[in-house]
Amino acid sequence: MKIIRKYFWFVPSVLWMYLIYGFSDQVGEVSGGLSLTVTEKLAEIVHRLFGERVAGMDLVELMHPYVRKAAHMGEYAVLFILLFLSFAAMMRATRAMSVSIFASFLYACADEYHQTMIAGRAGQWTDVCVDMTGVLAAVMVLLFIYAGWQGFDERRRERKMRGRGNSD
Repeated sequence: MKIIRKYFWFVPSVLWMYLIYGFSDQVGEVSGGLSLTVTEKLAEIVHRLFGERVAGMDLVELMHPYVRKAAHMGEYAVLFILLFLSFAAMMRATRAMSVSIFASFLYACADEYHQTMIAGRAGQWTDVCVDMTGVLAAVMVLLFIYAGWQGFDERRRERKMRGRGNSD
């Protein structure tokens, strides 16, 4: 039962990989159309927020490449976190982080290779770099959380030690 519990943590990672694969398996027109729809919604929000300051600007054309890259980064940031949680159930956190970074890199490379076989898509090393930027952002978030937790834990231990010193 313990082994099943250990490997159960990989289910969300595998499901997320399947989702990424599904996005990568879309032909160029479908993929571009999906991100264009998201970009149009974001441009509409920007127009509502900033009104006159952005009047006359083609925000959709301006924002579209950034929205696509942000989607790549977000996909791989989530993948890294899911992989980290999976591996952390089996090994020390530092090793889990290293293995998760490497696994994310391998999957990004495989994903870009897969896109070379899809009509209207091209696998590019720059996209692997963008994907890994998302992984790096997730690593930084995890490190900040860990540092904050360590600081909290250290303060808690200090208060506990001070409390013991007063009672003696």
